[in-house]
Amino acid sequence: MKTERDADYLWDRSGEPDPEIARLEATLGTLRRTPPMPALPARDARTNAAAPRRFSVRAVITTLTAAAVLCLVAGAAWMAVGQRRVGWAVERLEGSPLLDGRALTSTGRLAIGKWLETDVASRARVSVGQIGRVDVDPNSRLQLVESRAREHRMSLVQGTIHARIWAPPKFFFVNTPSAVAIDLGCAYTLQVGEDGSGLLQVTHGWVGFEHAGREAFIPEHAVCATRPGLGPGTPRYDDAPNGYGEALALLDFGAPDDPGRAAALDVILTNARPRDALTLWHLLRRGTADERRRVFDRMAQLAPPPDGVTREAVLGGDRRAIDRWWDALGLESTTWWRLWKKNW
Repeated sequence: MKTERDADYLWDRSGEPDPEIARLEATLGTLRRTPPMPALPARDARTNAAAPRRFSVRAVITTLTAAAVLCLVAGAAWMAVGQRRVGWAVERLEGSPLLDGRALTSTGRLAIGKWLETDVASRARVSVGQIGRVDVDPNSRLQLVESRAREHRMSLVQGTIHARIWAPPKFFFVNTPSAVAIDLGCAYTLQVGEDGSGLLQVTHGWVGFEHAGREAFIPEHAVCATRPGLGPGTPRYDDAPNGYGEALALLDFGAPDDPGRAAALDVILTNARPRDALTLWHLLRRGTADERRRVFDRMAQLAPPPDGVTREAVLGGDRRAIDRWWDALGLESTTWWRLWKKNW
């Protein structure tokens, strides 16, 4: 029968060891660490007495979200690095596309600085590293400009592409003769005519369109035109009221003294629906002072500005006030776009 003295051996090696314990010690002794591990420092009594640490649920969620974003960005960057030297993979879909001047029979690689061209009977698919793909329609000409960790950039000189990108925002750019399309996590179609004019239609997510400080935010199911020397026009939903396209073309790209401007603005304001606040918001920073006053008054009827956003501030070009009004529309916060633009 084991005594209390025998049990003490298990704790401080005092007393007589049980024969079975002694046998196990001998067997396992060959695995003993040499030299012995250093003694652990004594714990502070105050630490022992401290109450269990409590974690804020919000802090944990914030930390995990930040970690997830970091992993996403790092992962996309890691995937992109390996594509710089080898370029982008190109697949023939139809006809005989030209890759760097040579007919593409099946697959190939588009290197930086090289061109991909399709004729009236050919189509191709380009893998944008490992972050997306671009389908190239007939009669198109494009060039690979850059392919590195944070930037995949191509130039569409003419034609039509259909892009689908699954990377974080601002990893994919398309230069055109009149504006740069900036991916914000999206799918879209971009057309460029022989004169350099363009039309961008978003089918999923968001796209930024920018030229010389003039910018447009284009959500899914919206379109935006662009012209050389002027940049992007005003976005509108693809189901916008009749006459919106023609009216915006005159307001965006017509002469400031064109006598038809007043009638064009009437079409926009009279037929505007609440969701067309997207279009009116962009017009708040364009056109003449009188036109902006009319836009403000109509937009205030459809989507009243939030508290603190005054008529004077908006018409005075206060970006903070204008952005706050956008955030109140329930579309998407401008904050994240401004942060990406500032830090990249």
